[in-house]
Amino acid sequence: MKLKDRMRLSIRRRAGQVVLRTELGALGSASQVSHALKMLQDEGELIRLGAGVYAKAGRDPKTGTVQPLADVETLAREVADKLNLSVGSEGVISPDGDLMLETGRRRVSRKLVLNGHEVAYVNDRVRERLEKSSRGVHPAIPTKGVAQFIHSLARRHRVHYTRTPTDQWAETVTRLAGDEVCSGPVEDLLIALKRAGKLSTHDMAALLINYLRERKQDVRSV
Repeated sequence: MKLKDRMRLSIRRRAGQVVLRTELGALGSASQVSHALKMLQDEGELIRLGAGVYAKAGRDPKTGTVQPLADVETLAREVADKLNLSVGSEGVISPDGDLMLETGRRRVSRKLVLNGHEVAYVNDRVRERLEKSSRGVHPAIPTKGVAQFIHSLARRHRVHYTRTPTDQWAETVTRLAGDEVCSGPVEDLLIALKRAGKLSTHDMAALLINYLRERKQDVRSV
């Protein structure tokens, strides 16, 4: 049996949706494994998420597009589990469609990308650094009344959200990845403020996290 076929069989027998290169290393030499992985990607059975990280995939018979069999957050959490990482119970999706997962004290340098959306594993130190740097532009990033703060900031700078072809494309890609698009007026204003240069990336991330946390608390209290 060829290495590609043995590798395909091994992958199909594995539980879960994520496959690490290290899990397949014993099947052949480094160059042989690389070649077989490349062939499986070309055939639409695997999609590369990052260095040494792959996801089981399938090819759409109508469009020919290769898509993973699981959503972005499921894949990110499975990668974390395989790397023995403990991540927060909930992820935060930025207005640009990127996913942030908290890892506590553990530092993670691995980067994952799926359909142009990045997965960031954020530890306590990184989060503290983001919060400190955000104070340089807006000294008081609020934890309460976040939506009102964002609306007030937009009015002060006379910023309005205008939908662009890029936004439509990003939503389409997100849906193709199996994710639900849940953008609202507050998230849209964050995008507009960032585009206008009134918010840094760190400011936007801090405000988004605080807004989503506050919104969830409000839902629980109802």
